[in-house]
Amino acid sequence: MASRYSNGLSGLASDYAMLRTIPAMLSVVFVATGLYAFGGVSDITLTWLSNYTLTTEHATLGSVAVYLLAFMSSETKSLEHYEMWEAGFIVATLASVLGWQYVTEFKDFMLGLGDPLGAQIAFVITIVGWAVAVR
Repeated sequence: MASRYSNGLSGLASDYAMLRTIPAMLSVVFVATGLYAFGGVSDITLTWLSNYTLTTEHATLGSVAVYLLAFMSSETKSLEHYEMWEAGFIVATLASVLGWQYVTEFKDFMLGLGDPLGAQIAFVITIVGWAVAVR
C-alpha cells in the first residue's frame, strides 16, 4: 500500500515542515478564545455546529489545550531552553488564562487595576507568552 510517507527524505522534510506550522495555525484559535475569555469580544457562534455559542469555560479549556499543543510542537519543549523572563511569561500565560476563569481573587485583582484595563493586561500577557512559547 503506497502512502504519502513513501516519498523518502523529501516527504519526511515536508511532514516536519507541516508539524512546525501547527503553532501558526493555532494562533487564530488561541487569540479568538483569549479575546472571548477576557471579554474582548461578546459572542463567538459556530453556525456549522448547530449554532454553538462558545462559553467562557470552553474558551478557557480551548486556550489551554491549544497553548499546550503549540508549546509541545515547538522546537524547544522544555522551560530550561528559555531565559528566565521567557519562562516567566510562559507560566504567566497559563496562570492568567486559568486564573481568570477559576480564581476569583485573580480576576478581582486584575479588574481592580481598571475595567477593561485589567482584562487587557491579562490578554497581552497571554499573547506575549504565546509568542515566546512558539518561537
